[in-house]
Amino acid sequence: MHDAHQNLTALIHAFGARPATTESESRLREYLHRRLHERGLTVFEQPFRSVASLTPAWLTVSALFAASAVLGWLNAPALWWVGAGGSLAAMAMFWGLVSGRWDVMRLFPQRESANLIGVVPAQGEVHRRVVLMAHIDSQRAALMWHPRHVRAFGRNFQLQAGVLMAHTLSALMLALSPLLGLAWLPAIARALMTLGGLVALYGMALLLHRERFLPWVQGANDNGSGTAALLTVLERLADAPLPHTEVWGVFTGCEEVGRPNGAFAFEREYGHQLRDADFLIIDHIGLGEPRYLVAEAMLPRARAHPDMVGAMERLAAEHPDLCLQPSAVPHGAYTDALPFYLGGYRAIAMWCEIEKGVPPHWHWITDTLEHVSASDLQRAVAVIEAFLQTSGSGRP
Repeated sequence: MHDAHQNLTALIHAFGARPATTESESRLREYLHRRLHERGLTVFEQPFRSVASLTPAWLTVSALFAASAVLGWLNAPALWWVGAGGSLAAMAMFWGLVSGRWDVMRLFPQRESANLIGVVPAQGEVHRRVVLMAHIDSQRAALMWHPRHVRAFGRNFQLQAGVLMAHTLSALMLALSPLLGLAWLPAIARALMTLGGLVALYGMALLLHRERFLPWVQGANDNGSGTAALLTVLERLADAPLPHTEVWGVFTGCEEVGRPNGAFAFEREYGHQLRDADFLIIDHIGLGEPRYLVAEAMLPRARAHPDMVGAMERLAAEHPDLCLQPSAVPHGAYTDALPFYLGGYRAIAMWCEIEKGVPPHWHWITDTLEHVSASDLQRAVAVIEAFLQTSGSGRP
């Protein structure tokens, strides 16, 4: 039986980068299906539709803010209302994208993808269900994730949100200024809208540069490592199922598209069946020390279930050799845990870090097999297996 690093090596050599909704994502799903079916597990696919990239949605948001700023400088009060409406639409889309509470991606063209689900039955009567989840797709690089800048990713997203909210309020004030009769208001509103417009133009430049010049990353850590670890754990469980614990292994598609569409699709179809399950989302576990993630997204933050945080705290105390500690996803980013956090499920995500708050080689061209540590990956697998052996959320 292969260990996690051997499985990772095999899938990276065979499939390389795995953009969402593409043939490489589909071929990896078929490979995983075959491996699990050969071990005698119940395996099935869950089709869904998704956008192929985050770029169209974010480009639309940036273009609306930039256009609003231009309209604000025209001496045409009627167009100020158009600019205010554009700003409100852009802000609503921005909020949906960073919070996950509105599916903005439904406004854009969709393609076929699927989740792959394997179920390991319990030995004896089922007293507990655990869902282990890892996404199989990989991301295209962008300058916002360059190693020199990525440490400021969350802070920059918070600043951007503040500037764009000020832009939106200023656009409304400018449109209302003829009615308010305040001679000084248009100058202040235009200054703030100009700042928002420049931020939007910078965002457009990053997105266009990304699409024109930067490649899809190999994704060995994000999330080849999680995929390989989940495959390894499921194959081991196929040989030795857990007493009274049924384990669902879910390989999701389309996590990297601006909203974790595969995870949301799984929650919509199977959430009612797994309402009492414990969810552990596995991502970026190939380098660094393991961390459980207590919060992600923003406006507002989505937070891990307290029961699961407590379970991880107990696990860390019982196994100090695992070096397990808390952390959080930077503001504006997310994992496949997002729909389960929002839905109040007993869910928590984990990744590995070298530097606090940022996974190594995140969405950059250096996310390659050479930058994955076999020992760190094995330690993360040990965390997953220790979690499966615990009583989970601590329920009676």
